[in-house]
Amino acid sequence: MLKANYPTSPGRALLLVITLTFLILTGCGQKEAQKDNSNAVPTPDSTSISTLNQMIRENPTNSELFSRRAKIYASRKNYAQALNDQTIALSLDSAKPEYYINQAEYFIMEGQPNSAKKALNACLTRMPGNTDVMLKLAEIHLYLQEYGLAKIVLKDVATLDNNLAQMFFLQGLISLETVDTAGAIRNFQMAIDKEPDFYAAYIQAGKLFLAKHDDLAIHYFQSAIDLEPVSYEARYLLGLYYQDHGYLDEAHQQYEFIIQTIDSTQAPPYFNRGYIEMVYKGDYEKAIEWFSLAIERDPLYTEAWYNRGFSHELNGDLRKAREDYQQAMELSPNFPLAIKGLNRIDDKKPLTSDQL
Repeated sequence: MLKANYPTSPGRALLLVITLTFLILTGCGQKEAQKDNSNAVPTPDSTSISTLNQMIRENPTNSELFSRRAKIYASRKNYAQALNDQTIALSLDSAKPEYYINQAEYFIMEGQPNSAKKALNACLTRMPGNTDVMLKLAEIHLYLQEYGLAKIVLKDVATLDNNLAQMFFLQGLISLETVDTAGAIRNFQMAIDKEPDFYAAYIQAGKLFLAKHDDLAIHYFQSAIDLEPVSYEARYLLGLYYQDHGYLDEAHQQYEFIIQTIDSTQAPPYFNRGYIEMVYKGDYEKAIEWFSLAIERDPLYTEAWYNRGFSHELNGDLRKAREDYQQAMELSPNFPLAIKGLNRIDDKKPLTSDQL
């Protein structure tokens, strides 16, 4: 059988490795540079595209309007248009470092990392020593797995300001990627010390202690939940730690909260509930129900098909077990557990000619 699995899709935290997605470049605790409020306009959340279009027609030289519209386009994953608007904003006002940072992010989303680095270096030529821009450049080097270059930039940042939480967080990510667990933990804790509401640092530290089977994982995940009570990631990982250590009621509470309050469309909480019923409680009927709910939400969930098949096998229904193992094999032809499952069934009850 497969153990409760770690999340594997966008919005689900990975256990230790950093995936090469833009997730690491956003939401990492970095505070945006203070803006001049002389051109203040409504935020993207409160202003529609059509309203901004009208405002831009009335004031076509207001750079902030273009930048705000770019953020709305980015929130809708229209990164090409976001990049176009941010470039216009920069042409109207090249003195705002946050414009360069935003442009770099849109370049990354458009698959143009070299252009992103070029934009940030252009800003540093105009405004040398801007730590926000330097940190974003280090993030991009990290995103590209250019760890040596990221370290150089972060060393320069440290000479300017050695109290930046984001700097320690990025150093922690580099340590994580270079398999320096002790260094990663130390840096994530430093980030938290500098910025006690640094959600991402709590999550990363918690993952490391989860991997070490250390109860400190509970502290870090709970701290993340205190900051973001409806975080799928934090609650899932806390539930996973509880589950792995036999705290089944606590695990159930976290998974149920996710299903009822946060997101009922994600398959892993249902999968893990099925695992608890199958492995810890021996209730194969309930396990089948939970694995079925996971499959409804993700029909390509190979592990859920396999574990439902295993539950059927344990429950004595070899026909349904065979069907699920075969489905797992269709999704993952070299899936070893499904192959073994089919072999077990063949040993118990040889196939008849009409089943061949």
